[in-house]
Amino acid sequence: MLAGTIRGRGDPVFVYREVRDLQAVTELAKSAFVIRRGDHTAATEWIERSVEQGRKLYGVYDGPTLVSVYMLYDYRMRFRSSVVPMGGIGLLCSRLDARGKGAVRFMLARSLETMREAGHVVSVLNPFDQSFYGKYGWEMFARLQRIELAPGLIRVPDDPGIEHKVVDLPYPDSASCDYYNEYAQRHHTLVQRGDAEWEQRLRIFSNQSNTATRGVVRVSREGKAAGLIGYDLSGKPDDWHPTFTANLFLYDDGAAKRALLRYLKGLSHQVKTIRVEVPTDEDLWPYLSDRPVKREIHDQFMIRVVSIEALDGLKVDADDVSLAVDIEDKLAPWNGGIWRLTVDAGVLRVERADRTDLRCGIGALSSILSGFTDCEEAIAAGLVEALPSYAGQDLPRTTPFLADYF
Repeated sequence: MLAGTIRGRGDPVFVYREVRDLQAVTELAKSAFVIRRGDHTAATEWIERSVEQGRKLYGVYDGPTLVSVYMLYDYRMRFRSSVVPMGGIGLLCSRLDARGKGAVRFMLARSLETMREAGHVVSVLNPFDQSFYGKYGWEMFARLQRIELAPGLIRVPDDPGIEHKVVDLPYPDSASCDYYNEYAQRHHTLVQRGDAEWEQRLRIFSNQSNTATRGVVRVSREGKAAGLIGYDLSGKPDDWHPTFTANLFLYDDGAAKRALLRYLKGLSHQVKTIRVEVPTDEDLWPYLSDRPVKREIHDQFMIRVVSIEALDGLKVDADDVSLAVDIEDKLAPWNGGIWRLTVDAGVLRVERADRTDLRCGIGALSSILSGFTDCEEAIAAGLVEALPSYAGQDLPRTTPFLADYF
């Protein structure tokens, strides 16, 4: 794909295309992300490995010079009650001497065309600045809860008559992979994971000197997986008390949850600190003898709809409702105009309309559709304008959560 624009006499002529010169990407990333000299090798290794696994790099050139770049991840993510193609944007950066000249805006507009052609329905990114990406139609949709505690704080009763088998694996076996993907189809906004996604999550690069090992813990009951922990075990060279970070904490029911907690409690002879990264609606307090050392909520990902029309047929766990929305989308004009969004028997139908109930930008609508917020709150916050025909129709809120990083 090629695209260019002339912004005026003496201004840059930008060309957008797939980038194959990995050295140019590495050099750009070093300055944009202030990568220290000792981490240069790891940065090069990470970029090369990502491309080997199928991620693609796209960038903007001003003449022969690469001035901005991003990496596109091809994911399948749970969105409402369906699993849809999602374009993950990572490694987005630009040259220091190209800032403020429009290269990133141009690249983001072209990225939406790229994702639309690839069939991506939504796009997700982890922002360095929410207000920056908010200008281009991405909006908040996911938060992370991080709970830090000593393993000795965990108190969990036995479950008489229920036997669980716990196995620690350096890499998930087929039962673990199948369990994760089946769970991800039914919960939050988790993505499906294949070999590339697991390898990315578990690989230890040369700059991660404090990381000792990564792996998964599978809990099984009656020969079938019932829970899963993904973890990092890390410690500083002068500290004999390592930290165990559970970045996945998945379970079928209360008994499986308690089996996972018993495993974590059993780490007390080796581990000083446990960090559990979970959705904001996860509760551990009934199983703790005292308040945790730390509990934090972190804003994470932003989302935007790539193609509103491609949402037709989305499964939505909601009562029947119909809304006509006048959408503004400066970067993706195919989304602009009035669309009627109708949930009928749990299925979303999208079609053009000639009258409107609400008026908003694509970002606010994307956050509502994701379940992170709702029309009522968005109207109260001034993100959505309610017109006279609006009668209070709304979509229910959910708890989005994305456990991968990119």
